[in-house]
Amino acid sequence: MITPRRTRLIRVPDLHASRHVVTALSLAGAPARIASRAVLVPTRGAARQLRRTLGNAPAVPALLTRDEFYDALHTRLADPPRQLSAYERDVIVQAAARVTAIEDFRLRPGLVVEVLRFYDQLRRQARNITRFEELLEETLSKDAEYDRGAARMLAQTKFLVATFRAYEQRLAALHVCDEHSLRERALAETPADPIRDVVVTLGDWIAEPNGLYLADFDLLSRLGGLEAIDIVATERLLGSGFHQRIHEWLPGIEEVDAAAVGASVPPPVRPTLGTPPGDTGRLVFVHRDREEELIAIARRIKTEAVDADRLDRHAVVFKRPLPYLYLAAEVFGGAGIPYQTFDALPLAAEPFAAALDLVFEFVESGFTRGTLVALLRSPHFLFGETALDGDAISRLDRELSESRYLGGLERLTALAASRPRNPDDGAGAALKVASAAAARLAPLLDPGPASSQCRVLIEFLDAHACPIADEDPQAPRRRRARAAVCNTLDALAAAHEAHDEAAMRIADVSASTRRWIGEQTFLPEPLDTGVQLIDDQAARFGDFDDMAVVGLVEGEWPDRARRNIFYPSSLLASLGWPSEKDRRSAAESRFLDLLGAASRRVTASTITLDEDALVEVSAFADEIARARLSTVALDPPASSPISTEEALALDPPDLNSLDLVARSWAQMRAARSSGEDPAYHGQTGAPAARAWSVSALETYQGCPFKFFARYILRLDEEPEDEEVMTPLTQGVFMHDVFEAFFAQWQTDGHQAITPANLDVARAVFRDVAEERLARLSDTDAALERTRLLGSPVAAGLGEAVLRMEAERPVPVVARLLERRLDGEFTFDTPDGPRTVALRGKADRIDLLADGTFRLLDYKLGWPPGRDALQLPVYGMCAEQQLDGYRGRRWTLGEAAYLAFKGPKRVSPLFTAREDRQETLAKAAARLVETVDAIGRGEFPPTPDDVFRCETCSYAAVCRKDYVGDV
Repeated sequence: MITPRRTRLIRVPDLHASRHVVTALSLAGAPARIASRAVLVPTRGAARQLRRTLGNAPAVPALLTRDEFYDALHTRLADPPRQLSAYERDVIVQAAARVTAIEDFRLRPGLVVEVLRFYDQLRRQARNITRFEELLEETLSKDAEYDRGAARMLAQTKFLVATFRAYEQRLAALHVCDEHSLRERALAETPADPIRDVVVTLGDWIAEPNGLYLADFDLLSRLGGLEAIDIVATERLLGSGFHQRIHEWLPGIEEVDAAAVGASVPPPVRPTLGTPPGDTGRLVFVHRDREEELIAIARRIKTEAVDADRLDRHAVVFKRPLPYLYLAAEVFGGAGIPYQTFDALPLAAEPFAAALDLVFEFVESGFTRGTLVALLRSPHFLFGETALDGDAISRLDRELSESRYLGGLERLTALAASRPRNPDDGAGAALKVASAAAARLAPLLDPGPASSQCRVLIEFLDAHACPIADEDPQAPRRRRARAAVCNTLDALAAAHEAHDEAAMRIADVSASTRRWIGEQTFLPEPLDTGVQLIDDQAARFGDFDDMAVVGLVEGEWPDRARRNIFYPSSLLASLGWPSEKDRRSAAESRFLDLLGAASRRVTASTITLDEDALVEVSAFADEIARARLSTVALDPPASSPISTEEALALDPPDLNSLDLVARSWAQMRAARSSGEDPAYHGQTGAPAARAWSVSALETYQGCPFKFFARYILRLDEEPEDEEVMTPLTQGVFMHDVFEAFFAQWQTDGHQAITPANLDVARAVFRDVAEERLARLSDTDAALERTRLLGSPVAAGLGEAVLRMEAERPVPVVARLLERRLDGEFTFDTPDGPRTVALRGKADRIDLLADGTFRLLDYKLGWPPGRDALQLPVYGMCAEQQLDGYRGRRWTLGEAAYLAFKGPKRVSPLFTAREDRQETLAKAAARLVETVDAIGRGEFPPTPDDVFRCETCSYAAVCRKDYVGDV
């Protein structure tokens, strides 16, 4: 039986009148009647604003969002079925989609949420599954025979229909309900304590994101026990198409004005529109980014000296909460302006949610070194009774790299088991706990029941989550965030355990968990005073003197329409989806209403950059004139600093705004040397005199700061995971092979390699190489064999070395292998001779019969450029060191790099003898210049190629902001 009811549409001119009417409707009648009344609002933020407007009334109605209204209906049922959680609905749809998959159409896990959203939208628009199937099949079957797209869409429709029906059947079998079955149940019975009055303060789903749907209006028109429905709407909203729609959905609805409901509406209030200073004709302030928007607002509040008890009469209104909520702490907090927020932050932004990502990455990577070290270093986990020492973790990091540990539980367990027990071995202790943590998470490596996978994660978090100290000022927030993350895992486990225990991989578990955490919000402890930061939906219910509408960019004002991924708009229109024209018209109406919501002044602002990306001004900026507000050009706010950061940026800095402790630190920092001092640009004191290696001097030429970090500070480079030998190890191995070959060659009584004995040399080289390759792993041996001995498509480095000597006409009389070139050497420079202490080792020096020598250097990679020091400096040093060797003077006749990579294996230092002296002279000048720069302590971050910075191991300690400036 349908209860007789009064249904009214109350037309109001603006949001000021709307608030008065809603207040009058909310508080009308006796307390018992008020208690049975529900006021429907778009968001919880809107409910908080409306609650403030209602003041200290002794009795207030329930202020409910759409979802909360359904919860209220559920609690009033005599014997209510259990209501499914969002987790359970998701899992049931997953199971239904997997069971009902037809033909080759199968659902990827990430699309489950879209299937459920589409199902909800259909049902909310009063479309049942049968009608949806009939309509789509009738439309698509006509073209399916010759249109592959239509055929594919028809198969998709069959799949969706089968999934929807399987989902509904499961709900019926389980005797549970969702929103749609709850709606049917609520219409079928009249509760003993029904909701008697409903005041609707929001539009439909076309007019606003959280509006009511066709099924909701149908529910209100037939709900048992409901006696009165009052829909409050502004003239602009009604004019956007809502008036026609509401009459179609609620035929016979009575239209009245505010006076008819007994609301005392004061005369219309029209705020002034603040515009940029000067005769610009612009109605919108333009700022560089969102931070500058808030800084401008904070500066104006400071300039106008707003009383602290009036700050809550100022509102900052946005569409996207997150950028502004994050920036508010820095801008308003730094300016000392209290503020309050009504929107929640994402749970995914809480530190413990990021810590859970470390666990996922640890398992998904197969326990690799990088993820292992990151997990051990996380402050959110405790492995053992006390925290691990940071130095011990760093030592373990390097040891694992040197052991070429690339992941794997068995390898990690073996490394931990083979390590000698030593109570003082911090790295060993870290390895033990890492192995234990991996073993605890090992069940996740193999696909398993989803609930079991979640339980493993929950047990790991329970066992290793670091205790939160009570004295921590962030303790309450951290505990709430941790509880929210753990509750998400627990809810997922319970949902899968109850409805679908399909085997899941860790990648699927992590994706599902991240999605659920990403969809949740986390409300910080709210404040009750200060400037209000609210979204546009809540702002319509607030009473403000000043309102700043921010972020007027395309894609936000209006909201970007959510695209349906299953069907084109032409098909969706027949299912009740609104047109873009209707949606945009309603959005414009709400925007214009919002501009008139303040009582004194409103401003609008936009930005040109959003996270360094160019953005376009919203088309709504051109609609502001339609609000017909009187304008007033605002004077530029005072340029005096409003925040501690701005005060510190002055020259000299103003330290009076700091507390005593911070001021003492700031005074100490202010007393330090000027930023123009050379010490800020890589100038240090002269290092202790020493003999530098030539390779170290070449490092200085590549980047002076890298030389400083490696050879002066002696910082270790970050280890890298290598599946094969590191370049350094490969180089050592290659040098060892060539040294062993030539030693064996000379032991066998040979000297020069000639065309006559080239085949013998090849055989000896192969034997020596194979003997040493046998000591390597199969993987390493295969790679090094190709480098040294070649392959069917390319000759190896050994062939290049042997052929080079065989093709030279002057025979070799002696070889010096791995020759040390240490000591003081003299070099001719334009300023005269200079003596420099050097260290070096020449790979090979061949003494030739004509009194010259050939200097060779092996390179695994590409040969160095023309400015390299190694060959020319080694050549000059060798000439001096070999003077008198075997009773004669030796002169550098040839120098070359033998490189594995590059267009040719042999890369000579100079191609003609007449170029020799010029090449050596330039190298000597560069050498002396480099040594002098080191002696002066000049170590600026000036790489010879800025791309070095991308792979530099010392980036964390480098002042890279100076690169290119010095």
